[in-house]
Amino acid sequence: MTALAEKTFKVGPYADYDAARGLITGQWGDDAIVIAGRAHRTADMQLMAARASDGEIRGVAYYRMSGPVALLGAIVVTDKRRGIGSALFDAVADEARDMKLKKLRAITTNDNFEAMMFYQRRGMRFMTLFAGGADAYRAFRPGLHQVGRHGIPCRDVLELEIDL
Repeated sequence: MTALAEKTFKVGPYADYDAARGLITGQWGDDAIVIAGRAHRTADMQLMAARASDGEIRGVAYYRMSGPVALLGAIVVTDKRRGIGSALFDAVADEARDMKLKKLRAITTNDNFEAMMFYQRRGMRFMTLFAGGADAYRAFRPGLHQVGRHGIPCRDVLELEIDL
């Protein structure tokens, strides 16, 4: 965890799914997360949260431990570039290591350069491209945008992975 993260918020397991759901639906429009071609509701996943000293949620990570792999479904933060996403990523990776899991896997869409950079900075590598994957995921997440930032059509899903 970064020094900034230690001073401004605390990261740990969290059980208030209703409060956390408000954060993800506020940014994504819904709470469906698709991992490895399967839709999950946030309430069915494990939850890690970053909370300020006043208890306010600054970010959440939704994940699932699945066999030898930790599946990171989403990291959603209120303030970018404050160490919140990094602290959440590290906390999920640490939990997976404690459970002796072998890999941490995440997905993003082809238009989400910020997520691609975030995951690669943490040592993740591209493993799989699901051409047309975003179109297929819209069956689970109808609100998934058609065109992302920078005017790039959201069509494909990219899977990234790191050995733990």
